[in-house]
Amino acid sequence: MSVFRTARPFVAIAAAAYAGYAAPALALTRFGRGVFKPVVRIPEGGRIAITFDDGPDPRSTPRVLGVLDELDVKATFFLVGEQVRRTPSLAHEIVLRGHEVACHGYHHRNHLARAPAETRADLVRAGALIEDACGTGIAWFRPPYGVFNAASWRTSADLGWDRVLWSRWARDWEESATPDSVTGRSTDGLQDGEILLLHDADTYSAPRSYEAVLPALPRIVEHARSLRLEPVRLDRALGP
Repeated sequence: MSVFRTARPFVAIAAAAYAGYAAPALALTRFGRGVFKPVVRIPEGGRIAITFDDGPDPRSTPRVLGVLDELDVKATFFLVGEQVRRTPSLAHEIVLRGHEVACHGYHHRNHLARAPAETRADLVRAGALIEDACGTGIAWFRPPYGVFNAASWRTSADLGWDRVLWSRWARDWEESATPDSVTGRSTDGLQDGEILLLHDADTYSAPRSYEAVLPALPRIVEHARSLRLEPVRLDRALGP
């Protein structure tokens, strides 16, 4: 019997085990949401939720906060732990401005390439750091790239965090993103109860991509309000 033939059962077992471990990544798909059910919308009621990933970043986040102040809009920021460690005062400033903070992990790495213990440690570390810097609890978790593994799906539940993805994204992280493309993808067919994904930092995306978001934000909010849809924090729609 060849070595390769002997190894086949073990390869099949390993493949099946990994498939099970990776299965929660299907939450990104309509099919997968029949089994894995992240939050992708908020209850209808004349509102949408604007969320930001990947910050805080001292070059861009203050500018995003300034625009939101001018618009009188409150949002939810999914913070990356390593970013918070670099500028904890900026993370706290987000809360002081009236916004909500949530967890986006400690390292911005795809969970399909992370082992269970490593994944759990990442979330626990991020949660503790964010809560300490911001002086507030965390209710929501969104994994990098929106990709869960079994460990992050389970650990987020253990930590009491609801898993949140989105109903539409603006693809604002792309090098080709422009204020017009970000506005169009955010507003075309916008409906009551949507969760919009934007980014307040370019650390993990195309350089200066946030510069397409800044002029798009007022247009997005103006369009939403023309539809009688008010942007709110997630906890204003999903909280008790």
